[in-house]
Amino acid sequence: MSYQPDPPTGAEPTSPFDRPNAVPPPPGAPQYSHGYMPVTPAVSAVTAPGKRRKGLLFAGIAVATLGLGAGIVLIALSSSAKEETVKAFARAPVGCTTTLEFEKRATFIIYIETKGSLGAVDGDCAAGGTSYQRGDDDLPRVALVLLNSDDQSAEMTATDAPTYAVGDFAGQGFQRVQIAEPGTYRLTVTSDDTDFAIAVGGRPDADASAMNLAGAGSAAAGLLLGGLLMLLGLRRKTSAPPAAPAIRSPALWQPTPSGVPGPPPQQPATVPGAEVTYPTAPFIPRAPTAASAPPTPPTAPGWGAPQQ
Repeated sequence: MSYQPDPPTGAEPTSPFDRPNAVPPPPGAPQYSHGYMPVTPAVSAVTAPGKRRKGLLFAGIAVATLGLGAGIVLIALSSSAKEETVKAFARAPVGCTTTLEFEKRATFIIYIETKGSLGAVDGDCAAGGTSYQRGDDDLPRVALVLLNSDDQSAEMTATDAPTYAVGDFAGQGFQRVQIAEPGTYRLTVTSDDTDFAIAVGGRPDADASAMNLAGAGSAAAGLLLGGLLMLLGLRRKTSAPPAAPAIRSPALWQPTPSGVPGPPPQQPATVPGAEVTYPTAPFIPRAPTAASAPPTPPTAPGWGAPQQ
């Protein structure tokens, strides 16, 4: 008859499953002949993709649209700005003296205007309200004298630029004059022809060029800033997963030098859907121990002894 000896009192269990309240390791975990200690599973949180920033996206579209629209309007208005600039020139008819007011120190251009009309003029001229258009392509011979309030003559230099032909006006540059001091000047025009007038002002395309530059800058700035806002709006926001209540998971056991497992540690909060990885337990060798000898059976019959 065979028997199974009971382990001696105080002997250490040879298997982690012999201990009370021991939690078995997961399938596939390495088995050892001595104690295990609890190991916390490694949890890697999964970050959920966030939403797009719709506010920035709509703001970028609005900024780009406004900038581009403002640029187109300014460039379109620049074509009429040149005509308005020419209309604002001061004019003096032929055969009399006209009073002109210069409000700043600058270089002005004196044009021979072969097509246009005269408004009200100051001085001894009575040609206001008349129109003129020279049929000859050649410029007329003309003499000009420009005096300040002290009867000092302003210095002039010859020029043939710029020219303009816009709306009801056409003219060509004739002289440049430097106004050293603002004030009242008298311009006397002398010529054998009367089918033209003298116009005084700046460059005819000065305002148009400024408006073209402003329109291009507005369109470029709107597209650049709007495009940047739209790119930021298209990017998704990154948000951390919400915190979940702590979930107790079975403790894993790995060998310890003493062979006696400690109490299972507190498990951290896990996130639903998170990936759980189990660390590989290192092998710790242990010296073999002598097996306990079974108790000697009594010599009295009745306990496994052969019968005579």
